[in-house]
Amino acid sequence: MARVLVTRPAPAADRSAARYRAAGHEVHVAPLLAFAPLDPGPGALPPAKGLAALVATSARGIEAAGPFLSPAHYALPLHAVGEATARAARAAGFADTHAAEGDLIALAAALRAALPRGSEVLHLAPRDRSGDLAGLLQDAGIGCRLVELYAMDPVRHLPEDVRAALAAGSGPVVAPVYSRRSAQALADALVAWGDRPAFRFLAISAEAGEPLAGLGPVELAKTPDEAGLMALLPG
Repeated sequence: MARVLVTRPAPAADRSAARYRAAGHEVHVAPLLAFAPLDPGPGALPPAKGLAALVATSARGIEAAGPFLSPAHYALPLHAVGEATARAARAAGFADTHAAEGDLIALAAALRAALPRGSEVLHLAPRDRSGDLAGLLQDAGIGCRLVELYAMDPVRHLPEDVRAALAAGSGPVVAPVYSRRSAQALADALVAWGDRPAFRFLAISAEAGEPLAGLGPVELAKTPDEAGLMALLPG
């Protein structure tokens, strides 16, 4: 059994916590990124006509875009960064969804393979981004319009009750991280916690794990998904 700290945003944090508990682990939940929808303003989203597809790099982008999308937008193909985002798109009403392999490079490759030169896509984007999708598509002749629809604002400190519970236990705390942004928020919170216990980090990708270098060992999942992270824990 491991002591697992889940810091990804709600409601995903609760779903992940349930999976780790079902696997027999002691779980503490402390989301360190808070979702805040943004108002892009009237007419900020282009009409569906002329777009080849929509692109989502998280389920939150789909949620935040909902009030601004027309039925014609929902009829377009939606390319998601991974299967979890694709499931959220299907639940929101997109019938034609495509899931990439879990990161921006794979998403760009999938778009380049699927769309002809001269196409244009609409990225349902966060305010803070760790990569440049438009740049990755540029040499393929695919245009990428970007509309910022939500922010994930960092929470600067772990809650006091969570810190007390983690400090009272024995053995390292295992912290899975699902994105570079969430890893950076965790790194900032740990730096501010001077007498923290030892930590071991499980990263969904090398990029996600980078902010935690020097704060404890970082292990990379073999597959960029939650199953890959859970495979790094004792059974």
